[in-house]
Amino acid sequence: MYFAAFTNINKAKRLIKTNPQKADRLFIEAYSYLKQYVNETIQNDKPSANSFKLLGEMYLYGWGVDKDINKAAKLLCTAKKLGNMQANSIIKKNNINCPEKINYKELKQ
Repeated sequence: MYFAAFTNINKAKRLIKTNPQKADRLFIEAYSYLKQYVNETIQNDKPSANSFKLLGEMYLYGWGVDKDINKAAKLLCTAKKLGNMQANSIIKKNNINCPEKINYKELKQ
């Protein structure tokens, strides 16, 4: 599921300017995959830093979902806390303030 979402997001990012409708469909499909994957990893108490990072980017940039900076911040900060260095870069680039405590179980989609 994660790989399918990752692939769709990369395809969609390349298509945003030339075929925005197809890009949006790919983003929506990726969101569906990620949502399910994130929920499974939370339920199994094995959160995935990469999936939190990707989902955070989707909310940050409004890819296939409504832009939501608060959700993006929680997801990206959780990914950072779990060791994802790309999330850390995105947080710094976008001047996102991470909450002191985040319960990743509250991030179910």
